[in-house]
Amino acid sequence: KKFDAPKIFKDNFAKQAAEQKKMEEEQLKLREQYAGVIKEKEASFQQLKSQSVKTQSGLQFKILSKGNGKKPVAGVQVFINYAGYFENGDLFDTNIESVATVFGKLDPNRAAAKAYSPIPFQIGVKEGIIPGFIEGVEQLSIGDKAVIFIPSYLGYGERGMEGAIPPNANIIFEIEMLGSMPANQ
Repeated sequence: KKFDAPKIFKDNFAKQAAEQKKMEEEQLKLREQYAGVIKEKEASFQQLKSQSVKTQSGLQFKILSKGNGKKPVAGVQVFINYAGYFENGDLFDTNIESVATVFGKLDPNRAAAKAYSPIPFQIGVKEGIIPGFIEGVEQLSIGDKAVIFIPSYLGYGERGMEGAIPPNANIIFEIEMLGSMPANQ
């Protein structure tokens, strides 16, 4: 009988609104704190894009450093380090702990779980990852480091990726192909 549903709902919504405002303020502070790093990255990307190679699909890539390995063939599993950015230089995801730290996006839980590590990628597999990333990786040999510029239609397209990538966003990846092993091992 003493349960006051309207008051509880009102209090809950007020609490959620306050938490949302606090998160937005924290994001703004982080953005201001790392604005210099983000602007440098944006300028770097603009310069690299002007020097990049464009494929038939519209993907652009620039090899930053050549490795000494061969180009892997279909069926070979390689390991990739990556950092994904928006065109404005802001980082949205990486598997490199030092990059996450520099951009103020280090996830302590991910670090504690030692989840900042190279991802496996099987050459020739065309599903599970956005087409632009797959095409970009296919341009590389073992040991290569590159930047790939992925137009929206080769990325997340009109839908985007809820909570991470807005609709129609062009994205950029810095990738490094580390090594390989046969997929059946």
